[in-house]
Amino acid sequence: MKLALVTNTLPPEGRGGAEAYVAALADDLSDRHEVVVLTGAGGGLEVETIHVPGLAPLARDADPARKALWHARDQWLPATHRAVKRALAELRPDVVHTHAVQGLSAAPFTAIRSARTPHVHTAHDLGLLCARVTMTRGGEFCGGRCVSCRVQRVVRARAASSRLDLLVSPSDHVRLRHVEAGVIPASRAITIRQGAHAAQGHARGHDLATPTLGYIGTLSRVKGIHTLLDAFASAPETWRLVVAGSGELEPLVRERAAADPRIDFRGHVDGEAKERFFASVDLLAIPSEWEENAPLVAVEAAMRGLPALVSDRGGLPETTEAEVFTARDPRALVASARRVFETPELLAERSRRLLERRAEFLWPRHVERVEHALAQVAAMAR
Repeated sequence: MKLALVTNTLPPEGRGGAEAYVAALADDLSDRHEVVVLTGAGGGLEVETIHVPGLAPLARDADPARKALWHARDQWLPATHRAVKRALAELRPDVVHTHAVQGLSAAPFTAIRSARTPHVHTAHDLGLLCARVTMTRGGEFCGGRCVSCRVQRVVRARAASSRLDLLVSPSDHVRLRHVEAGVIPASRAITIRQGAHAAQGHARGHDLATPTLGYIGTLSRVKGIHTLLDAFASAPETWRLVVAGSGELEPLVRERAAADPRIDFRGHVDGEAKERFFASVDLLAIPSEWEENAPLVAVEAAMRGLPALVSDRGGLPETTEAEVFTARDPRALVASARRVFETPELLAERSRRLLERRAEFLWPRHVERVEHALAQVAAMAR
């Protein structure tokens, strides 16, 4: 097949999970197919990349007026529409596979409709339905009732649905949100779970002299790191907390770690340091306060036999072998963690089942499922 993947940005400019996902998917698919990536990033992949114009990233500390203007411009960009339409006319792909388009506007979707090209969209978040992609205000689920979300649904969601053969989501929750919003019929929306690269795992729950919680990821409010820190302040003295990552709340994490010897802050980790992080914890905390989809870190943990403690937001309760607590509630977080740590046989059993199911979480298996979905859409179009 000839495949065109569309994404707003790529590593190293884009550091999010969706950007890393597209880069890895494009690389693997290119072993068997002709792959071209259309992106607002500068390139850097081994596969062919075509640059398309888009908006400069919105600064985190931008004032409300600047944010409102950025989101207004991000509804539809004529230059992006023309560039994507021209590229599709030259490439004539069998399928276009779109991903995150924040910063490219709805223009890739209108260009796909104009080119009449078969289209598959992977919903990495709620970006078709919410301008902030989180579907929250102040950490609370808002249901997309604010004005900016309504505009997003009218412009972006409608543009996407005007030529959309299949929607793919890594969680049932996000898939159903798109179906309920009328983006696509239920018969043309599927769930394909995340995949992770193979890694060494080990059984948990057999030595809990110092029960250890772990957090790895972006240190931001919507990710719930402040709730985790507040919860840990009331945790038993024998507990430990290991935090890895970077972000806007890094000063807060450093402050708490300096004041509490039970907290070990490791900063951003990768490679061997990341493996040491996973090996050092008994339970992975994912305390998100936004409508999380299906974070890759949950699958990476499962691959290593590490059960998770997750909030009840978005698709997180679908996490395999997870303990669920009420988001934004430090007491609920501690109570749920206590249930696991004080029942080591429960933790051990969950860990054992994860290790037995490792093949289900493998990245190559995920790629095969995506590849099969793309091939089906291409065959139907032919």
